Parts: sequence; structure tokens; C-alpha cells
Amino acid sequence: MKKLMLVAICAMAVMISCKNAGQTAPADSQDSLTAAVIDSIIEENDTTPLPMFLIGSDGKYMQMLYWVNIEEPQRSEGEEDIFDVWKKSWELQEMFRRNAAQYTNLLDGDKAYKIRFVDEVLKDPDGKTPSIGEIHGREEIPSLCARFEYVNPKEKKHEEFRIDGWGLVIVTDSYLNSRKQLTVKEMDNDGTYPKLPTDIVKQLEKEYGMKATNSSMLQTIGGRYIHGAVEFEGQYKNAPKDPYDKDRKYALALEVLVDSGKIYRYEQLGHYDEEYGSAWNADADGYIPNDIVAAFEGPKGLELCYTHGAPESYCVGMIYLREGKLVEHQYEIFHALIDEEIPVWKADFAEMKKLFLAADTHAHKYIELTKWAHCYIDYDNEWIWLRDKDDKNGAFFIRKDGKFKLVDVENKYQSPSSCEKDGICYLKFSGSPGGPAMQHVIYAFQNGKQLWKLFALEVYGELSECSLNDKEISKEEGQKYLDKVPEGQEINAWFKDIDPKE
Repeated sequence: MKKLMLVAICAMAVMISCKNAGQTAPADSQDSLTAAVIDSIIEENDTTPLPMFLIGSDGKYMQMLYWVNIEEPQRSEGEEDIFDVWKKSWELQEMFRRNAAQYTNLLDGDKAYKIRFVDEVLKDPDGKTPSIGEIHGREEIPSLCARFEYVNPKEKKHEEFRIDGWGLVIVTDSYLNSRKQLTVKEMDNDGTYPKLPTDIVKQLEKEYGMKATNSSMLQTIGGRYIHGAVEFEGQYKNAPKDPYDKDRKYALALEVLVDSGKIYRYEQLGHYDEEYGSAWNADADGYIPNDIVAAFEGPKGLELCYTHGAPESYCVGMIYLREGKLVEHQYEIFHALIDEEIPVWKADFAEMKKLFLAADTHAHKYIELTKWAHCYIDYDNEWIWLRDKDDKNGAFFIRKDGKFKLVDVENKYQSPSSCEKDGICYLKFSGSPGGPAMQHVIYAFQNGKQLWKLFALEVYGELSECSLNDKEISKEEGQKYLDKVPEGQEINAWFKDIDPKE
């Protein structure tokens, strides 16, 4: 468990670097009302479970991503400072897990779609815990999550109107029946939002003693409330000191809710640097506001479901209006990953090694392929290169529709290289079988398909024999094909070890 806790702490550090919006600064900056409201709501959750969010898909099912391991954390020496936060995060996730089957309503605007809980993904194909707290760009990569599907598969088309189905709100019947859903309307005009009224901005400038550099009216809620944001310039000097970094400086933005002249707000602290200015998110200019994706009038007041997307992170949570203050309850920050490598599992290695052995049962049974890499002979196929520890023997595979094809092998007689010309990509194997002879095996690919395979044998630099697609052809015709192929280049690949048990 200690290892899991350390991993989690490292993951939290990565997330905070991606998004500071919604994060309190030092612990004492969170007032007692915020803590009391959140604790009270979580205690009541089993009678009326809180809204949750669907993020991502595995190609078949929608996912409720988990953010911590399902095992209950245990207090360990040296981890006292983080344990209580970690335990509360786990308890919130457990609330959703306990009640997963009750989440039968998916909300998108004013429409509701019937969904059902399918199962949980607790292991990847290798039998290990899947990734936690990460949004994958590839459907092939499993996540620790609960999975849902539409009761009516035809309704799945509505997901196309949202980016990858991220941030779709799901609720239980008990939650819907105990609240009034409010309409949320965007106020943008081709991506441009109107500014907040001048008197509201001036009031906030006076209150905080800072100059506003930007403001926006983002959404109307229930035809009554206006959701907006304000960004200030310079250092927020009234921010509490960070006990771990006393020299740290903060920037300030506000999320605001305006109701008939009344202004409710909560602070969003960013980083401030005298040279580079203010920053709230990695790789983003200025403050990125929250997006209200569903709103309700509850028994104790306004309840808003929000998401927050930034270049490297995605947050989900709730905002409550209680006792004249806005309270943000951030569920979690998920790390958004892009340009990920296609996973290769134990069963995949076993299948490729089986194909390699079958290609030459006698010679290959003494060769142990110990490492692998994706390589790019062309960019239309998934190429996997397996090699032995000495880089003397190996094999090239293509995977399509889940099936592997052995293209060819490398050995002391066949050294691989690649090249490209006029939109055609070539994989070449060249080497001497002995004496003055030199042989070449060349594969040509275009648009993901193999065009041809050429075998050519040279003796003293003269073409001796050749075949095309395993059929003998004349030396003149073979020379024409050879002339099409440029000089081969070293294939770039970053190898990883194959687990000996795989």
C-alpha cells in the first residue's frame, strides 16, 4: 500500500501542474463552510448519490473513470500529512462504486437518456491494475473504471455532439426526483463571450484591490443566474502563505455567479511570476473558466455540475450555493494523455513469438527475443519489431484488426533498413550469404498495403537472379525494381524489455 500511496502523491503533483483552477493554496485557505458543506453532502450520499461524470470510452462502453485504487488506503508512517486527503478521495470514489447500478440517467442539456451499468474494469489484459486517473487517447488502453451503455443503442449518436463524450453527467432517479433541473444556456457568439457588466467588475476590483484584465459572461442558469469569470493582473498579495514554499506568489481569478445584482464568487489561485506573469494551466494563456454542464435547484439550494478542460488536464465536480457563498467540490483532476503508444500485451508477444518460431522451427528455437519496439516503416500500419539482446536476430510484424503478420526476420544475413520515395515506403533486408554474393529482400508499401516483395541476388556486383512476389523474373525486370528503391537508412526505434514471463 505504501507504494500505491507514493505513486498517488506523484500523480497528484503532475495534475496540479496541469491545472491550478479550483485548487486551494495552503490548507488554511479553505474556509470552514466549504469543508462542512462537502462533508455533509458526502455523508448523505447513499440516500441521494451525487451526480457523476462519464469520461472517455473503450470503443464499446462509456467510462466512469476512477482516480484512486479500489483498495482502502491504510495509514503508514511518514504519510500522515496526505492520508486524510487520500482517504476522503477514496471514500468519494467508493460512493460512486457502491451506487453504480443506480446511475440510470445520462443528461445532455435538457435531454435525458437511459443508461445502465455494465461492469468494472479492474485488470488489464496482463492481469495488472489498469491506469488510474488518466484519460487515454487510445481506446485500446484500459482504465480503472465503471462501464455503462445506452439502454437504447440508437441514442448513442448524441455523443457526437460532445468531444469524445467527455463530461457527460449521469444521475440516479433519487437525485432527479428530489431536485428541479434548470436550463443552462451558453452566452457565446462564435466563441466570443460578452464581458460582465462594468459595475460588477468595478465592485470586485475595489473589494480585492486589484485591476481586472479580463471578464466574461459565460452562461445563464435557469433564466436567473449569470455564470461568469474575472481575471486579475499582478500578484494576489492577500493569498495565504504556502507553508511549503513561503516565496511562492499567486495570481487570482474568480468564478462568479450573479443573481439580481448579488455577486457570489470563489477564488481560483494561479501562479504569478514577475517576468512571465500569471498562469493557471500548463500551456494555456490566461484563466480557463469552468463549464457548467448541468444545474439543479436542490432542497438546500443551487447545485451545479461543472467540468474544466485544459491542455493537459480535465476536472469534474460540483459547485453549491450555500449560506450566501459558492462552494466548489472538485471530485478529481484527470491527466489527459495524447499521442500514446498502442499497447502490446503478454498474449501479443506470445503470438508473435509463435509466428517467429513457425517461420524456421529449427533455427529459431535457439533464439530468444527479449525486447520490442514500435517502428515506422510507414505510417499506415502498426509495426512491431522484436529483437534478441545482442541485436543480431529479430523479426518485423504488422498488426491489423488484432491479427499479427510476420513480414520478415533479421539475422547475420539480413540487416534491416528503410527508405521512402514518391509516396512508397520500403523495408529492406540486405546481407551476404557468403563469398562474393549479396542478397536483398525488399518490401514496398503504399497506403497501408504491400505492393510487392522483391528478392535479388548479386554476385560480384552483378544481378544473378531475382523474383517478384516469390515468382522468378528476368534480371532486366528485377533491375527496374531495384532502381526504384533509394539507399536504405537505419530504422529508428526505442526498445523496451519483454518481461521474461511473457
